[in-house]
Amino acid sequence: MLQPTPPNASLVLIADIGGSTSRFGLAVCGGRPQQVVVVSNATVSTLEAAITQYLARVGVRPAAAIFAVAGPINGDNVALTNRSWRFGVRNLAARFGFSRMRVINDFEALAWALLGLDTAECRAIGSGRKPDAGVKVVLGPGTGLGVAALVPTGTGWRVLASEGGHVFFGPGPRQEKPVFDWLWQEYGHISAEMVLSGAGLHRLYRALNSGTALPDPETIVAMAKAGDPAARAATSLFIRLLGRFAGGLALTFKATGGVYVAGGVATALSTLLDDEKFRAAFETHPPHQALLAKIPTSLVTCPEPGLIGCAALVEQLTDADGVG
Repeated sequence: MLQPTPPNASLVLIADIGGSTSRFGLAVCGGRPQQVVVVSNATVSTLEAAITQYLARVGVRPAAAIFAVAGPINGDNVALTNRSWRFGVRNLAARFGFSRMRVINDFEALAWALLGLDTAECRAIGSGRKPDAGVKVVLGPGTGLGVAALVPTGTGWRVLASEGGHVFFGPGPRQEKPVFDWLWQEYGHISAEMVLSGAGLHRLYRALNSGTALPDPETIVAMAKAGDPAARAATSLFIRLLGRFAGGLALTFKATGGVYVAGGVATALSTLLDDEKFRAAFETHPPHQALLAKIPTSLVTCPEPGLIGCAALVEQLTDADGVG
């Protein structure tokens, strides 16, 4: 049900623009996302068309906007990593009449969301360890693989955006070597995103089942939930690799405030996520098992954490910010 909309002057358009799906909503200072609408990117030709469609639906004209985008943010020109959408921030603001506009990386928004998620919007992976006030890390396999950290500064928090999903990645236990050998022969360079994403799940299935019919990632997940052995093997390997990558990030940032897993693929696999296997892979980073054993891991179950992160930034979007 759509909630009552505040006056236009106080509204901020918030959006989480992914490779496959975009979410739009409205926010006011100190509030949670309202009037959320999910758009399949395949149904619109451009980002501008998606924005126009949403604003027509809600019937308002916000004066400001905060967008989280699945791609690097370097100046005025923005390009999505896994979709051929590009836009200029100033041109977009001028077209829709935004006097203030901020564009951030989608995982920067997810990191900010960690401050506003309710307990019911996450579930512990493994035992319910209590996070401390240290660095928090969020990662998420979806169309790509995003990584960001939320760092305490003494007076507040700062988000470190990254392209950590594109680091080199390789086998751990000996039995994984044939899989990575196959991937290397097929693709050459192997990044974490190449195996920990929707397309990555498909690649793992291919590596384990060379010569068989190749279902799409969504079908692989459905098959695994139905008990198909080949699909189960692929999803089990995916979860083990995800746990190992998460443990590596925990060490990189010394993330004693917790490691959070988000993203569409992780959400789809939630009922298949073996906590014990994930934690074993997370902690097996000699010689730091004892440190990692104390760091909690959680799955973000909220359907729109990116919008919650954008809403958390509304207070920072002052009249002096302008467009940028």
